[in-house]
Amino acid sequence: MENKVGYFRRNFFVPLPTVTDVQAFNQELLSRSEADWKREHYKKGVTIERLFEEDRRAFLYLPKSRFAVCRYVRLKTDGYGKFQIDGKHYYSSAPEWAGREIVVRIGAHTVEPLKPDGEPISVHIRHFGKQRTDIIDVRTTLSRLMHSPGAWRNSVVRKELPEKLKSDMDALERAELKEALRIMQELSARYGFETAVKAMEQASRLGRLTSANAGVLAARLASFEPQETAPVDLRIYDAMLEAAVSMQ
Repeated sequence: MENKVGYFRRNFFVPLPTVTDVQAFNQELLSRSEADWKREHYKKGVTIERLFEEDRRAFLYLPKSRFAVCRYVRLKTDGYGKFQIDGKHYYSSAPEWAGREIVVRIGAHTVEPLKPDGEPISVHIRHFGKQRTDIIDVRTTLSRLMHSPGAWRNSVVRKELPEKLKSDMDALERAELKEALRIMQELSARYGFETAVKAMEQASRLGRLTSANAGVLAARLASFEPQETAPVDLRIYDAMLEAAVSMQ
């Protein structure tokens, strides 16, 4: 075992790699390790891949359900539905879970606040390090903006919008802006933020940014599935034209 660890260290970790995505790096290591099985075993005279296949035939079956490598903790959310883990890292659940105790599933790579039935409220990439991080959730941000429309100009949501919709919402009065944010929050919850923004942009271009118009457009965008157009062979018409010309 120690010799194998040394082999991997010398061949896969020298020079010291820079890792920005642990999961992607682990997948790359697995692929490189499997490719390394093609070499011949130093003592047995056959490939490591063949030896592994012989061992595999003696394996016992694994459980059907995947083992969850994680821990569960109970945490209290703040007034915006956010919670804190590892000292300086903040994650969001959803506005309706603000100020409540929830169960959070913490894995090596993900953080998942859970509903009472065990279903995830949201899923976040887990952050590490000494610097504070604050994971932005559109629903939470929109909920905050509805209560404080004055923060619209400096909001993350505004920065994500296309220029036309952004300028149109900038021109709205406070009550109108609050209504537009309500529409965006409602459509985001039902169809997703990207679809909500596209629908509101189209409604804005038509000159009627209302809940009814944006809702119809969002439903259409969410349900529309572009169909592939069957290729049309026009050579038969070319042949007919050529034949007609030759007869003249």
